[in-house]
Amino acid sequence: MTDDLYSEGMRIAATLHDLDGPNVNPLCHTRVYTHGRRVERSLLLLHGFTNCPQQFNALGRQFHERGWNVLIPRYPRHGYTDRLNTSIAELRAEHLIALANRSAAAGAGLGEHLTIAGLSLGGILAGILAQTREGIDRAVLIAPMLGLKPIPGPVLGALTKAATLLPNFYVWWNNDLKDRLGPPYGYPRFATHAYAALFDCGLMLMKSARRSAPKARSIAVITNAAEPRLDNRFTYQLADFWRAHGAAVESFEFAAADGLTHDLIDPGNAAQKTAYVYPIVTRLIEGV
Repeated sequence: MTDDLYSEGMRIAATLHDLDGPNVNPLCHTRVYTHGRRVERSLLLLHGFTNCPQQFNALGRQFHERGWNVLIPRYPRHGYTDRLNTSIAELRAEHLIALANRSAAAGAGLGEHLTIAGLSLGGILAGILAQTREGIDRAVLIAPMLGLKPIPGPVLGALTKAATLLPNFYVWWNNDLKDRLGPPYGYPRFATHAYAALFDCGLMLMKSARRSAPKARSIAVITNAAEPRLDNRFTYQLADFWRAHGAAVESFEFAAADGLTHDLIDPGNAAQKTAYVYPIVTRLIEGV
């Protein structure tokens, strides 16, 4: 039975990897690190918006070295060699949620106990899986992109709907650097229709968490007090919703004095402090 579950997990993971066509940067291919059999713990890592699996590669390999089986899938419309592609504008919330569920099904086959962790958009998807999917041992939401400063929740919902209906346009993440912004495997700009898909996922998560308890056995939520744009109040509210339903939710916040950027994970980020961040994130993923 264990062999059958592992084989099915690997089959699903292979279908995700098969989506990595010639237009995908080799660094951005879906990653699967296994020990050739089902092990006690598996880890699904969900990358951020306009980034790709390379973002989580170093952390994923560390967990593999500790005996875990690890899956890092690529999102639809992400990771293309052409960083200025227009395909990202076709991204929709249902594409992201379908990818997350398929990846969780693969991860469940790779380990007896499945943990899911994600950053930013990946944090939202980890939350959706924690909320809706049975069989998740632990979910870790790292700086989930649930809201922006200084936009109230109802206004964000209205803006998300408007962004979906209005013609798409592109916005540089950094107006000074534009297409020179790194890392070289991430997109230097975003499409407004794709950004709306991100916030659609966030709104779905918040509405569901307000109504009912999550299905994950335990949850950890990581915030960063030095966030430049993300409004942590939305994340605090999500944790409060879950706790009101009796869920076990652990919270950790990196202090403003740590001076961390929104992307806490990617070693390709020049401002990253992985030697400081990774041990903390690792402890929270392990749940010890």
